Amino acid sequence: MSASVQITFVIGSIIMLAAGIVFWMMTRSTPKDQHHHGVVAMTIVFVAFANYFAMALGQGHVQFDGRDVFFARYTDWLITTPILLASLAMMASDSIAKIRTLVFALVAADVYMILTGLVGDFSNAPYNYYWWIISMVAFLAMLYMIWVPLQAKAHDGIHGSTFKTMATILTVLWICYPIVWLIGSSGFSIISLTLESWLYLILDVCAKVGFGFVALSAVRKGTQHSSNQYSGARQYG
Repeated sequence: MSASVQITFVIGSIIMLAAGIVFWMMTRSTPKDQHHHGVVAMTIVFVAFANYFAMALGQGHVQFDGRDVFFARYTDWLITTPILLASLAMMASDSIAKIRTLVFALVAADVYMILTGLVGDFSNAPYNYYWWIISMVAFLAMLYMIWVPLQAKAHDGIHGSTFKTMATILTVLWICYPIVWLIGSSGFSIISLTLESWLYLILDVCAKVGFGFVALSAVRKGTQHSSNQYSGARQYG
């Protein structure tokens, strides 16, 4: 692993750790019944920190067919993306239990997508492209569930507009991941490993840190709005 690649992992671990501290501070200013949003945001970035730290130490990759396969990316995604989907579901419904079947289907499609991507990363051409296509089928199924049944549930929730913002962020960013996979070392190797690492870092920061910040900001804004309404009702009641 070159120094130019390793530096992206060092920077990633620092950003994720710093984001976790910021999210902890933001969570302290939210009501206790909304702390689960902060716990989700912190869990995501702290898991990402651990995996970036492992890759920075040279412990998150193995050699396969003369190239580095960073399996720590997949352990990161395997843990954090279901949590991201759960966070999105919490914005769509006040109780995940009410939509547990849909959430289970979302997570199942997500896990299937990641694992088939991992198999593809450990496959030579043309089999890696076959696995990429299989993974994309699961990805499309996941997007359908987000934008059709889950969005329908969000219309009845108090965070409907926030759900749409968060769903859009995830959709745009998650579409970029398989593109990087395909043009990077896992696929056609059109771009260098250094550029690939930078692209994954940017996507991870936006998807994890950006997503968490939007979620927590929405919760805090909603809490302040409710508090102002309550104060106004007491004043004129």
